Amino acid sequence: MAMVRFGRSARLSLSTMANNRRKLARVWLAAILLMLSAVASVTQQSAAAELDIDTAKRLSLVFLAHGQHRAAHDVLTVLAARHPRDPEILITLSRAERALGQTDEAVARARQAFEVADTQTDRHLSARVLAEALASAGKHTRAQLWLRRAGQLAPTDAAKAAIRRDYAYVRSRNPWAFSVRGGISPTDNANNAPTSNQIEIGGIIFVNPAARPISGTEFHLGGTVTYRFPASVTAQKEVHVAYDARRTMLGSEANSIDPDLSNSDFSADRLAFGWRGRFRRAGGQAVSEFGTRLFFDWNGGDRSQTGLALDAGLRFPLADRQQLRLKGRVEHLDRLDVALRTSTTTELGVEWSFGMANNDYLRIGVSVSDTVSDSSAVARASNRLQAIYALGQPILNAHIAFSAEYRQSLFDQPLFGPDRRDDRAVGLSATATLKQMDFFGFAPVVELRRERVRSNISAFDTLATQLSFSFRSTY
Repeated sequence: MAMVRFGRSARLSLSTMANNRRKLARVWLAAILLMLSAVASVTQQSAAAELDIDTAKRLSLVFLAHGQHRAAHDVLTVLAARHPRDPEILITLSRAERALGQTDEAVARARQAFEVADTQTDRHLSARVLAEALASAGKHTRAQLWLRRAGQLAPTDAAKAAIRRDYAYVRSRNPWAFSVRGGISPTDNANNAPTSNQIEIGGIIFVNPAARPISGTEFHLGGTVTYRFPASVTAQKEVHVAYDARRTMLGSEANSIDPDLSNSDFSADRLAFGWRGRFRRAGGQAVSEFGTRLFFDWNGGDRSQTGLALDAGLRFPLADRQQLRLKGRVEHLDRLDVALRTSTTTELGVEWSFGMANNDYLRIGVSVSDTVSDSSAVARASNRLQAIYALGQPILNAHIAFSAEYRQSLFDQPLFGPDRRDDRAVGLSATATLKQMDFFGFAPVVELRRERVRSNISAFDTLATQLSFSFRSTY
């Protein structure tokens, strides 16, 4: 086959043809825009008569893309009147109304679209557009609820990721924050009984038949309402109120071990009010943290104590992906059940965290504390070491974290006999967060924890294993 060679004149001809095509394209674009402007100026009756539904839908999208919101609104209003159960038309009309500042109409239109939508994609889009309209109307909390609904209906992972970004944006502009928590925790030692019901005092062995572990299931439920004050570059402050409740259902062996025990004996409730502030010097990287909390506790249905806690911390970055946090805490507990056990605890600690290149995360914390009380069962000096390691990549769609903790408490005065009580505890836990199984943005969390307390006084030797099922927000 002969090879055809193009000379300079041929190349110029090709270039000229390409330029002509571009000029022709610009002419057609100008003609289309002119046509769109003409369509925008016609009456609703003319639009209804002259445009079929598919053409009108495309035109409305082009109008929106070019910022011609009024033109899009006029076309879509006619279409909505002709096709009131078309979710695509209603969704696009809601977007146009929101762009025109007609937020109430945009909310109503998006809600109508959600009601008539019969596919997952349309329900997802209408829920998302409704959330956008609510956010534009300043109803951020309702917008967050609808974003969770849109996330639940998201047809793809990319759509769900987009919802998470929208949620973070709306949350950052909402002064109010609401959080809930809850879980179920079966345990083999619901009454925190010792491993042995015998204790030796002065060479004499005493036996407590009721001091035996009882299995059971703990139920936890709580919530927090937070109000964030308008933030500045250097300060962020918030107040909150929180309530947490725990109920216990004892195992069947409870009656044989201690007939006087009832489930209500192990109930616990706490109502707390708090303030927290974070401050940063202009141009600085360190963040100072301060907080205070007043709380009221009930145990077994009766008021047991009132507490006041003051916290302070300083957080600042070290090398790449590393952070150091210094913290201090003072807590006073006014015991209403046993006044002798009123106490004040002072704690100092340091935490170091490190984010690794593979997205694994490590945090190590050390703290020391001293508790002052008139009760020899409460006054003590303690130290604590904790390490948390979280895997950056999921295993079988589960995000895994491990925790290890060591605590030692040396009491100030002897309780039984001449020796001071010395407790040493070791706790291990593994947590799996199943984000792929989230429901409306809440993912199930499974935790297995085992704790062993060894004491020089056998009455305080304990061993407990607990399996917890809870949920955690993925947003």
